[in-house]
Amino acid sequence: METSHIILTVLAIIAVAIFIFSLIKGVIRMVLLALAVSGSVGAWMFLQKNGFTYLSFVTDSPEPWMVQTLAWGVAIFIFLVFFHGMVWISQLFSFKKKFGLGGVLTTIFMSLIMLWVTMMGICYYGNVCRIRYYHELAAAQMQRVSNPAVEMPTSPWFTRISTALRSSRITGWMQSLDPIDDPAQTNLACLVAFGCTLDEPTFTNFYNTQLAGRGIPQPTRLLDLFRDPGLRTMVKEGRFVSLLENERLNTVLRFRNTAEKMRYIL
Repeated sequence: METSHIILTVLAIIAVAIFIFSLIKGVIRMVLLALAVSGSVGAWMFLQKNGFTYLSFVTDSPEPWMVQTLAWGVAIFIFLVFFHGMVWISQLFSFKKKFGLGGVLTTIFMSLIMLWVTMMGICYYGNVCRIRYYHELAAAQMQRVSNPAVEMPTSPWFTRISTALRSSRITGWMQSLDPIDDPAQTNLACLVAFGCTLDEPTFTNFYNTQLAGRGIPQPTRLLDLFRDPGLRTMVKEGRFVSLLENERLNTVLRFRNTAEKMRYIL
């Protein structure tokens, strides 16, 4: 399916969803209240953990009080947007006089936030599917040694969707606002899923022919990751979300310019 067709399909789904939402406004009121509470709490917890990372883009010496201010500010903003949306939901997607400027602004904010959250969810799940794909690709290559008739896996649908959304001029700008999408982290997790599925002679050959000359700082660290019993068990059990968030992989990425090299390695 071409990128333009995928984008049109996604936009059509969103349009149908908006129509359905307009018919079940009572249910949406309850959903919005839940989103107001859970979203604000989730944002607060997320920024408590990652606030220093985002503040480092605007200041060289972020302070704890800055993190608290950012976390509470974002949490309160999200709560007010969705709580106000709950009040205005009866006029949502309509053009009655009582809709007013507040309803218009709330609708815009809610739509942008929901679109942003949906985009993050699609891209995150697309990354997880992509890691699983590399594991299945390596498994198929190993099976082909004894059975050449084994079919190679195809790229998952969710991965193709997330790739199309990122490359589209309509939605691609949201990638820069995605706090959980890290191409370097995803690419390294894909390599580890691939290498940990292979036996040692095969992943050593893969390293020597595909990775050793790519300018990665201390590239033999990748061999250590491929050999790691814990990571191999994690891949074998299909715990790809845990692999994506694994601290050992993050430690490797923090070494010199490894993250920059990994960003473009696949």
